[in-house]
Amino acid sequence: MAFRRRLLQAERDVAQARGTTGFQATLTANLGYVNQATSFTDTYANLQNQQQVGLVFSMPLVDWGRRKSIVKTAELTRDQVQRSVAQEERSFEQTVLTQASQFAALAEQLRLAERADSLAQRRYDITRATYLLGRLSLTDLSLASNAKDSAKRTRIFALRACWVAHYRLRALTLYDFDKQAPIVANR
Repeated sequence: MAFRRRLLQAERDVAQARGTTGFQATLTANLGYVNQATSFTDTYANLQNQQQVGLVFSMPLVDWGRRKSIVKTAELTRDQVQRSVAQEERSFEQTVLTQASQFAALAEQLRLAERADSLAQRRYDITRATYLLGRLSLTDLSLASNAKDSAKRTRIFALRACWVAHYRLRALTLYDFDKQAPIVANR
């Protein structure tokens, strides 16, 4: 919508440049009441009706190419806006495609992080049971605990990155992927 607005504003500027140069006519009309008095209370007594109509024509006799220059400048600005909007649309589309592919990669990364978290939790459980039997040292238990905590943090970070990418993609496309429907503003 912002792209469309910029294009319409550029077209408006060209039309305004064509319409405000050269021959112009202005029509003004005034209607009201007037009165003069020496005291304030007499000011509103015997009001006089006042009506004025004015028609003004203006046409430059020699503008030294000013009109053509203004119109040409507006047209060049419009062309530049059109090119700029086209480039920004392509850039926006590329951003959406990049975000979508990044989301897929992050989803795979989350799957792997969940698997690593599960394995680290199993390793910790086995190490703890073995430690309680007296077959492993406290160092081995600490290493397993650190690995479990690290895998849990990695999974949480991957989950966060996945959700951020999901909502960023939703914001870019204005589409709700869960409901399979466009996002509309509540009025």
